[in-house]
Amino acid sequence: MQYAQLFRRLREQKGLSHETLAKLARCHRNTILNVESGRQVKFKTIARLMAKMGYPSDSPEMASLALLWLESVSGVDLADPATLGPVRQKLAVYNRTLGQAAQHLLEAVRQMKLDERNIRLLTFAAQHPEMLAIIESIQDLLQTTTADPAELKVAEDK
Repeated sequence: MQYAQLFRRLREQKGLSHETLAKLARCHRNTILNVESGRQVKFKTIARLMAKMGYPSDSPEMASLALLWLESVSGVDLADPATLGPVRQKLAVYNRTLGQAAQHLLEAVRQMKLDERNIRLLTFAAQHPEMLAIIESIQDLLQTTTADPAELKVAEDK
């Protein structure tokens, strides 16, 4: 069974029409139609709709829908043990690489003696690239002004 079919069946079991669910979720009716037609949608959207239908995030229905959606977007048959072996190997490599990256990050934080405030500032800057450009401009200006005060005096005299 595909996630779209399961979603439709769960909606119908709750006795909800497309329009009613759309009103509950405060979304357009086409969102529900997109899910039920199997169009590519974010799982976040499906989870929000499921919650509006009364299915908790830890419900068996949500878990089944999540697995079927994952199969659909990944192309991996999660019920077939033969395909799970290579997938688990790839995940292990990914997790190992992720663990190494986390260790490097931790070492860098320790070396730089960053506190929580500095880490929050770095996180903000990383999420707002335009802020990085402003910071770089200020840094360039500071380096220019502190590099050679005589140069600035000459520039002022001109």
